[in-house]
Amino acid sequence: MTEAAALNELMHNFLQERLDKKLDELKKEENKQKRDNTLEVAFGQLKDENEEKKQSLIESYNIEAWLDNKSQRVKELTLVSHAVKYQNPDARGSSLYAANEENCESFWVSTACLKHPANDVVGNAAALDIYKFLQLSLSVHVETILSRMLRNDDALRAALPVSEEKKDRWFQEFSAIKNPKIPPTSNTLAKQLYFPTGDGKYHLLAPLFPTALVHEVFLKVQIRFDDVTKEARKAKRERKYYPHGYRDYPNLAVQNFGGTKPQNISQLNSERRGQAFLLPSLPPSWNPAAVRTPLGVESVFPKIFASRVKPLTHELKNFLVKVQDRESNDEMRQTRSELVEKIIDELLQYSSEIQGLPPGWSTKPECFLNQAQVFWLDPERPDDEWQAQRNSANWEERISHEFANWLNAILQTDHLRFGDAERLEWKKLLQKELAWLTPEIAL
Repeated sequence: MTEAAALNELMHNFLQERLDKKLDELKKEENKQKRDNTLEVAFGQLKDENEEKKQSLIESYNIEAWLDNKSQRVKELTLVSHAVKYQNPDARGSSLYAANEENCESFWVSTACLKHPANDVVGNAAALDIYKFLQLSLSVHVETILSRMLRNDDALRAALPVSEEKKDRWFQEFSAIKNPKIPPTSNTLAKQLYFPTGDGKYHLLAPLFPTALVHEVFLKVQIRFDDVTKEARKAKRERKYYPHGYRDYPNLAVQNFGGTKPQNISQLNSERRGQAFLLPSLPPSWNPAAVRTPLGVESVFPKIFASRVKPLTHELKNFLVKVQDRESNDEMRQTRSELVEKIIDELLQYSSEIQGLPPGWSTKPECFLNQAQVFWLDPERPDDEWQAQRNSANWEERISHEFANWLNAILQTDHLRFGDAERLEWKKLLQKELAWLTPEIAL
C-alpha cells in the first residue's frame, strides 16, 4: 500500500467511525419515535424523515463535504502550547504557541525541552473533532495530517480526491490553526505580575499555563498505573524478585481545571479529565538515625545488630519452619541463601557506618568488644603497634564464626535445630563477602 493510499484509508476510517456513531444515535431515536406513535400513517412519515436524515448524514461525512465544512470552522480553534484559560475559564486574553527545542537550555526544564510536545488547542469545544482529524498519523511520532499540510506534503495531496485548487485552499485554511486569532492581549481575569526593572520602572508580565509541558508530566506520572508498574509494586510488597524497579511520586497533588466541562479549557485538559499533577517543590529531607558507637557491649551481634535485622531474621525463621518437613530442592536452597545474603548485606552496611566514626573510639574504657570485633569495626585506629597486630591477626575468621553462631542461635526453635553444617554455611557466606571488601584476605 502506498503512503497516499494509507493516508486515504486513515482519513476514511476516522470519518466512518464518527458516521457510525451518528447512525446508531439516529436508529435509537427512530425506535423511540415508533414506540411513541401508534398510527400507521405516522410510521410511514417517520420512516421517510429518518431516511432523509440518514442520507444527509452519509453525504455530510463524505471526505470532500466534511473537509469543506471543517475548513470553514477551523478558524474557531487555535493551536497553543501555553493557554490563558487555565487561570480563569472566562479569561479572553491571548494564548501562545511556543515550542522550539533549539531554545532548550540544559539547566532549565521548559516546553522547549520536549522532543515531541503534545500540541493543545483552545476555542470552541464543539469544533474539537477538527483538531482530532488534524492530529491523525500513520504511527506514533510520525507526521500528523496537520504537519503534512504545513509543508504541503505530496502524499497527502495525492490522498485527497479533489481538485488541486481545493487542496490548496484546504491546506491554507487548516494551517491557519497555528495563527493567533487576536493581537497579543491580556485580560482582567488573567494573572499579571509587576516586575521591577529599576529607576522606578517595571514590566507588566502575563504568565501563561504551560499546557504542553504539564501534559508531558501527566503522562509520565500516569505510568505508575500501568500493568508493569503494578506488578513491580506488588513484588516489592511481597518481598519477591522483579526484573526492574519502578518510579514513585510521593506527596503528589492534583489540580483540577474546568469542573464538569474540562473541554471548555482546552483539548489536552479534556484528555486529562481536567487533572494536572503538582510535584512537591521542596528541598530533599534526609534524617538518618545517628550512628551510635557500640560501647558497653561485649559483642554487636546479640542486641545491636539483632534489633536492626529483626524483620529479616523473622522472615528467614518462618520460611525454614514452613519447609522443614519438605524434601530440599534448588528453589528452597536459593530462597534460604537470598535471605541470609540480605542479613549479611545489612551487617556489612552496619559495619561501614561504624567504621565511618572518628578513628580510635575503641580506646575508650567503655569499649568491651573482643579484639576481633575491634579490629573489624575500628580499622583506622591511630596506633602503629595495634595496626601491626590487626594485619597479622585472622580476625575475619573469628567474626565469621561469631556471626554463624549468632545466626544459628537466633533461628533456633523447639522444633528447628541447627548444627555444624548450617554454621559452616553461614560462615562461608560472610567470609566470601569480607574477602571482596578486603582483598588482602583473598590472598
